[in-house]
Amino acid sequence: MQGGIEQEAAPAAPGKINISSEVQNDIKNLEAINQKQEERIHNIEAKALQLTNLYFVFQGVILSSISSASPAKCHNWLIPFFLSLVAALLNLVALFGTVTLFLRYSEELDQNYEDLRVMRVRRLTRAQIEEVDPGSPLLGVVEDGMKPVFRQNPDAYKKLMRRVYSFAGIGFFLGFSIVILYGCRALLCDNKTET
Repeated sequence: MQGGIEQEAAPAAPGKINISSEVQNDIKNLEAINQKQEERIHNIEAKALQLTNLYFVFQGVILSSISSASPAKCHNWLIPFFLSLVAALLNLVALFGTVTLFLRYSEELDQNYEDLRVMRVRRLTRAQIEEVDPGSPLLGVVEDGMKPVFRQNPDAYKKLMRRVYSFAGIGFFLGFSIVILYGCRALLCDNKTET
């Protein structure tokens, strides 16, 4: 455990303050919440990977069926096109929802870790920390006599990069879908010169 709760619970030396049992319970509860949140994030990542893999397999089946020697002619290009379009739209909506959940859960977990750090250092309960929004001064908590202590925001750069990578992944998925849709017509209708 970070910060060693067991060490802090030991009798304090003169001049040092023990962490109250309420703060210890809040720390343990928040650690349990963080563990569950990490499991949720892992499950959502697995779901996004599974959705993407199933989509690629489905599109591969469609493309292989129209690219092989088959009786499909150019006037039949709309059938695989609409099959691919429906699959792309359904998977894009599902993937967007999954990525949105991933981002929300990840940002909540980051905030929980910031709050947990403050709880350990300042010996505050979770209720005391959650009285204010992130970035605001904690009520009644000062250091060095008059300087207010703020509830910390998670790392903004980490949050931005997570969003950029997530939406770039959706962009690549969308680009792949466009190429597949174009391929549905091109494979059946473009004149092939055989030598």
